[in-house]
Amino acid sequence: MTGARGLIGSWAADELVRAGHEVVSVIREKSEVAEGLLLAQEEVIADAGDPRVLKRVCDGADGLVHLAAIPSPVGSTARELIEANTVTTVNVLEAAGEGGITAAVIASSASVLGMAWCKDLMAPCYLPVDEHHPLRPTEGYALSKEADEAAARMASRRWGMSIFALRFPFTHTRDVLLARATDPSAEQEFSLARELWGYLDVRDAAQAIRLCLDVASDESTRECTVLNIMADDVLINEELAVLMKQWHPSVGDIPGTIRGAYDVSRAAARIGFRAEHLLRGEPGRASRER
Repeated sequence: MTGARGLIGSWAADELVRAGHEVVSVIREKSEVAEGLLLAQEEVIADAGDPRVLKRVCDGADGLVHLAAIPSPVGSTARELIEANTVTTVNVLEAAGEGGITAAVIASSASVLGMAWCKDLMAPCYLPVDEHHPLRPTEGYALSKEADEAAARMASRRWGMSIFALRFPFTHTRDVLLARATDPSAEQEFSLARELWGYLDVRDAAQAIRLCLDVASDESTRECTVLNIMADDVLINEELAVLMKQWHPSVGDIPGTIRGAYDVSRAAARIGFRAEHLLRGEPGRASRER
């Protein structure tokens, strides 16, 4: 595993260790993780893109979880993001393939769609947004994730790997999600509208990673699968149809039966995933004044 001391990585390592996996992680440096989480049984302090280190940890391993990356375009150029994210992903997948690993999970992002970090408000082409929605990057982070997904498809074909590329939205602990949901600032409201109010509790992210790795390990058909891994809900206490009418009216009328902007049915069918830690009905999560 790479990135096992990051937010998602630390919860994923805990999930995998508790499920009986022996986890070896490559981390740039040791950092604090949430109290009570189990760490990887072995931690290698190194650059996650170092081919020599990757060869050593991948040889003989059964699966790969790759989470290490710069998590946003803020403060980084497109070139820096491609070098840090995509080049590392290529190195990790190549080491895994050459080492005989056939089951892998990599972190993509809902940002790959192009909307989350666009300077202007970019409307989706349709709702709910599924895995076939057009990708329209306007900055380096989204581009790096599009390239990561392409690298995963290449690796699957070249080495016969079963790879899941998971498109995560804003993912955090419940208290941080609630704080974000109730932040009344105009800047935050605009940010949420760009992201289509998607969110995920980090515990659900960890569960999805475990499910993917288990499914990939059992499959005889080797392919790359992209999955939306989100809560079937919106972050703030408002109906999606109302939010879309206010912020993205060009999309048209939205059926009231659609609770979240993202289609998560493929994840449910493919790996049996459905987010369990929703904010719906959370006390204090009041509708915002507009």
